[in-house]
Amino acid sequence: MDSALVSIIIPTFNRASYIGDALNSIMVQSYTHWECIVVDDGSRDNTADIMHAICKKDARISYYKRSKDYPKGVNGARNFGIDKSKGDYIAFCDDDDFWLPEKLEKQIPIFKSHPEVGLVTGNIEFVNADGVRTGRVITQTGNHGYVFEDLLFKNRLSMITPVIRRSVIDKVGLFNTNFTLSEDWEYWRRVAYYYPFYALPDVLACVRKHDANTSLIVTNAPFEQYVLYRKLTIALLAWGEDRFTKADKQLIAKVETKRYQQLLRNHCPGVRNKLGLIFKIFRKNWREGIAFGLVSLKF
Repeated sequence: MDSALVSIIIPTFNRASYIGDALNSIMVQSYTHWECIVVDDGSRDNTADIMHAICKKDARISYYKRSKDYPKGVNGARNFGIDKSKGDYIAFCDDDDFWLPEKLEKQIPIFKSHPEVGLVTGNIEFVNADGVRTGRVITQTGNHGYVFEDLLFKNRLSMITPVIRRSVIDKVGLFNTNFTLSEDWEYWRRVAYYYPFYALPDVLACVRKHDANTSLIVTNAPFEQYVLYRKLTIALLAWGEDRFTKADKQLIAKVETKRYQQLLRNHCPGVRNKLGLIFKIFRKNWREGIAFGLVSLKF
């Protein structure tokens, strides 16, 4: 286990001001047997200059421009990095975030003591734009054991915390490049279908909050929430076409209904707003509009 190679994948795009912090946090890891693959998705700043200097400093770090054979976007870059990797375990870090020094040292031994586990995660803490820790910790201890049903309802993992076995990727496939939002949620669902997770109670990584966070694109508008969740469900059912049992499909449908009921309760107060959402969905797809209307009647 001490000699197990960990491949760390970092997609990057125009983050010259932050990528150095991310890589410094990896270079000081107490677990030293790793390789780091940085995949540039078309940066127009001086990311390349910074990366060439860092690669000279530490030979374990490699820098690539994403091949045109892989779709543009963060998941295309992650898939390119995975295909370039050689590790027994795969981890991810975003280009504007960073790890704490003992992250891998705490995670990797879990795989030996719990051979059934496919993914090991932990808690995150938010930092400000300057990287100063805020004390706001997001616990992920609920991601422990078989959490497929929980992940059907809500994304409960960050992207930068989990480490997964390479055999997991061999079984569930690469990231879905049709997603630019909630692309990690789509993937963790697939992993959770087959494998139990192990959640450490420690803060393992820090997420930087700044004006250019991709997460700021996410909207609470009811229709957009519906469209994204429905897209996630369709993708999951397509992936599971030859995997899911009848009971699996019934569970997915049950949780989907529960999710839409929450959407109606929290974001559509009053009959008028509910009818407005149903009408928008009906205009998008009349079958989906009818199905959502039936959900609202039950609600």
